Amino acid sequence: MANPDAISGSKPLVLYIAGSGRSGSTLLERLLGQLEGVQTLGEVHHMWLRAIGKNEQCGCSEIFTECEFWSQVGQEAFGGWDKVSVDEVERLKSQVDRQRHQPVTASPWTSKERTRKLLEYTDYYARVYHAVQKTTGARIIVDSGKHPSLALALTHRNDIDLRIVHLVRDSRGVSHSWGKAVQRPEATTDEDAMMQQYSPLVSSVLWLSTNLAAEGIRLRGVPRYRMRYEDLVARPKPTLLKMFQSLGMPEDLELPIADDGTIDLRPNHSAAGNPMRFSVGTTKLRPDTAWRTQMGSKDRRLVSVLTASLRYCYGYAGKLGT
Repeated sequence: MANPDAISGSKPLVLYIAGSGRSGSTLLERLLGQLEGVQTLGEVHHMWLRAIGKNEQCGCSEIFTECEFWSQVGQEAFGGWDKVSVDEVERLKSQVDRQRHQPVTASPWTSKERTRKLLEYTDYYARVYHAVQKTTGARIIVDSGKHPSLALALTHRNDIDLRIVHLVRDSRGVSHSWGKAVQRPEATTDEDAMMQQYSPLVSSVLWLSTNLAAEGIRLRGVPRYRMRYEDLVARPKPTLLKMFQSLGMPEDLELPIADDGTIDLRPNHSAAGNPMRFSVGTTKLRPDTAWRTQMGSKDRRLVSVLTASLRYCYGYAGKLGT
């Protein structure tokens, strides 16, 4: 990695992964995390409540308060995580980081009061990004938060170099994944033990609204690139290289993946996210196509019909329900 002192005065280059939940953002983040000079953080928007508030596990398997990486970041950013009011972060979030606020946040004519609130809220994130850059010397910092509302809020800052990758996945695969019962191994309470589940109807609406909101990020004029999950799994190296080229990012980063799709995943410091963030060791990339055989025909057809227009725009053509 670069010398932290040599870049401490520059803007951190932040790659924000936007898109619908269950679209493969954790996989993309884990692959990026194997590149030299890239520091992944997980879903930072969940860090306030889950990591700081409930002291859940970091991706390295240490609980948050005992993780040396996050302890250093918290000290640099805030003088310690105990100085952060989670309630205040959540209060500001409710004012600017919600789906209903997106049309106003995306507008180039944001009021002074709205801008003030956006900057006050996103200052928490900027402090984290700057602290990570200073303590690690990372060339690229990855936040896999997915929420377009947060991505839009971050576009109002001029002290970070923000790039957006909009990750999409076939809506039927996303819907099938939302229907699965998935445990959260890092949970500290019974009520948090399982990941959220949604019906095919609700997941379809979420897929449409989230991806349309991510398309709206282009109104803010920040570098943005759309990537398909299916392409990433099938051709990880060329897909990542195309993303780097499109976003004007360093292209001298070599993904250490074998021709057969195997990669040795190193431990990471993801503050929150999919259970895959705990996976380490040799892993073979395989597309998750379980929906093709396990998803009921009625549910598959419902999702196909509801999401047909946008699914077609993303290249998922074919007969409805297939």
